[in-house]
Amino acid sequence: MTGPDAGSPSALHVNDAAYTGANLVAEARRRGWRWDLMPKAAEAQDWSGVTGRARKALLGGSWLARLAVAARRHDVVHVHSASTLHHTRPAAPRFVLHCHGTDVRTTQYDPRRTDEIRAGLRDAEAVFYSTPDLAEHVLPHRADATLLPVPVAVDELPRWQPAPGRPQVVFASRWEAVKGLEAQLDVAERLVAALGDRVEVVGLDWGPDAQEAARRGVRLVPRLDHAAYLRLLAGASAVVGQSAGILSASELEAMGTGAPLVVPVALPLYAASAPPVVGGSVDGAVEAVTELLSGGQGHDPDKVRGWVRDTHGTARGVETVAAVYRSVVAAR
Repeated sequence: MTGPDAGSPSALHVNDAAYTGANLVAEARRRGWRWDLMPKAAEAQDWSGVTGRARKALLGGSWLARLAVAARRHDVVHVHSASTLHHTRPAAPRFVLHCHGTDVRTTQYDPRRTDEIRAGLRDAEAVFYSTPDLAEHVLPHRADATLLPVPVAVDELPRWQPAPGRPQVVFASRWEAVKGLEAQLDVAERLVAALGDRVEVVGLDWGPDAQEAARRGVRLVPRLDHAAYLRLLAGASAVVGQSAGILSASELEAMGTGAPLVVPVALPLYAASAPPVVGGSVDGAVEAVTELLSGGQGHDPDKVRGWVRDTHGTARGVETVAAVYRSVVAAR
């Protein structure tokens, strides 16, 4: 079966990661294509005890039954995160796999999960991966995998408008080693020391080292729902991105609002697309934030938004995905 305009095979997206599935499905539906999103059975929680285990089994069994029915009604099942496959494969043995980060960067190398993750890469009808750093973890096992830059619905984001009062410098990522923690903490501490009470340095109360960020002077805010988080980014005078050498959804959403993004490391994996970010090192990040706040660093929000739309826009994303779907269906 195909979408109403035959532009794409019908697709069921299972799970969501960084709103990739939701953004792709929304764009496809605007085109009249029959793409649907099925969230996972439940958010992570404590399933201990007899009652917890029974509830988990009940929810899981019901979800698998619904997945099996939905999978038969779509041409393609698109599973987000290789870590999800042990839940989905019993009901959807034929699937397209979308790797998002931790699943192949970390979980793949856990001896308890290696065989499962690599079998998923091998058996998938097609494989996508979200950021260029994942190539080394995916391509050795699936040479035909496609890089699908994290899709961002730029026109759905709030427009950048620094909040009134003290300027805010917002750290976009959670406080964890995988995000380049040491550089993040170094930048935060130096900004607090350099700018004092003139600026509020803000970060999320999220990640195992959030309290260390607070100790260094960062004001932590509770984890927010997505809309509130986007408003936080859009109201920042500057946003500091992660220090792991990639642009994840948080950094791209900040740029999509038009906010200036400061990155404390170089981004060699993005050299070909030349993202309009500033920083490039810890020293450069501190200097860039200081200049942005003083007006000495020029900033063009429309240029930033345009880059995100051109390289990460949902229109480009669904066209790439639909082309792969058509190849998958034709090859059966």
